[in-house]
Amino acid sequence: MKPKRVSLGKTARPSLTGILARKRLFALLDRGREGPAVWVSGPPGCGKTTLVASWLDQAGISELWYQLDDGDADVATFFYYLSAAAADLQDGKRLPLLAPEHQAGLAKFTRHYFQQLYSQLQAPFALVFDGCHEVPASSPLHDVLRLAIQELPPGGTVILISRGDPGPSLARLVANRALALIGWDELRLTRDETASMVAQRLPRLPAAGLDELYARTEGWAAGLVLMLEQARSGGALAEPPAKTRKLVFDYLAGEIFQKSDARTRNLLLQTAYLPQMTAGMAAALTGDPEAQNILAELHRSNYFLALRETGAEPLYQYHPMLRDFLQARADESLGKEGRRQLQRGSAQQMEQAGHAAEALALYRELGDTSGIVEQLYFLAWMAQWQGNYPQAVARAHQTLTLAQEIGDKWGAAAALFCLEEVAYAQGDLAQARAISVLLVGVAVALLIGLRAAGWGVWRAR
Repeated sequence: MKPKRVSLGKTARPSLTGILARKRLFALLDRGREGPAVWVSGPPGCGKTTLVASWLDQAGISELWYQLDDGDADVATFFYYLSAAAADLQDGKRLPLLAPEHQAGLAKFTRHYFQQLYSQLQAPFALVFDGCHEVPASSPLHDVLRLAIQELPPGGTVILISRGDPGPSLARLVANRALALIGWDELRLTRDETASMVAQRLPRLPAAGLDELYARTEGWAAGLVLMLEQARSGGALAEPPAKTRKLVFDYLAGEIFQKSDARTRNLLLQTAYLPQMTAGMAAALTGDPEAQNILAELHRSNYFLALRETGAEPLYQYHPMLRDFLQARADESLGKEGRRQLQRGSAQQMEQAGHAAEALALYRELGDTSGIVEQLYFLAWMAQWQGNYPQAVARAHQTLTLAQEIGDKWGAAAALFCLEEVAYAQGDLAQARAISVLLVGVAVALLIGLRAAGWGVWRAR
């Protein structure tokens, strides 16, 4: 397709340089062309637009690119700019504009319009609508896009790019497999793709640094690029320097946090210290009865919130870099004491949900030794119950050592009892008897302490 004049910004395909050719995703787009349409969705900065633009570069087909924004909620505006783009087509004929008298018969006008437009595109061709999430759900434009797909001739493809999932107007197309889906799971950079980008931008990075970088970014392209660009100027990757951290945080603030309403921002901050959560945990921690709906909407909008369907309630988990950002924001807004209260509440939520390892990590961040002892003890017993005796012994010894340091006789007794059970289970009777002697000594000390406490209460009466 050869434009006769400079295209409008809304209808100009992005220009690309130095990008990674993602052949595995090109194959998915090629397969998607077998049906009439493809929906590409993922969080900001995951490479959606770059993927489609680079695929068009190598596909060698005619294309028309349209950048949607909130102004396109008015379908007359949409048709005006799309007609301006079509005017750049070789031998393009003037397309009709949506006049007020057409509004009552919008579906009929739309079908006629796209029939004319497609007749001017040489098959095979692709019509790309980038930024579908920018258009409010209430806009009739979503029905217009559905009709645009339904009117496609053989050899034509519509590609829609969005941060969220397809809306209700496209549900039937999805159900009938007329709309192929490429989502965040597919768009995540693989380790090999990460390695290729690192080789382009930071070729001297050792393998250990690559592993750390991949674990930290979890396939998020924008986060990877920001960290690599800063590293090229002398920063380290294992712990991002302040400038890199600021770059990433500014990106997340602008693309996610500041675009959310106050209620959503509050939930994001209040759940920043939960390594994973159910909607019930989020509601208990924030006191917001709408927590389930807010989390579901964040996930649908691909705002770096992973969902795992496990057990009675699904588990949500923030991307590591988003969680770092939210914790930094929480520290700024809550202050030291408010942050500690939030961490303690988060640890208690994890403990009540049976996630002892995660609760242990939070108690360690707090320096709450009593909480640490309780979680170590629980983990020791879990390992013993599962028959993992080496792990049980290691955890019990950790519990015993810390309990002795802080004078927690109940914790020490629990740890010794666990060690005794493991010794009996392994048939080491001598070790079990030796631990029993120690256990009796701790039990006597506990009884003396209880009697002294009881005598003190009686005297107080």
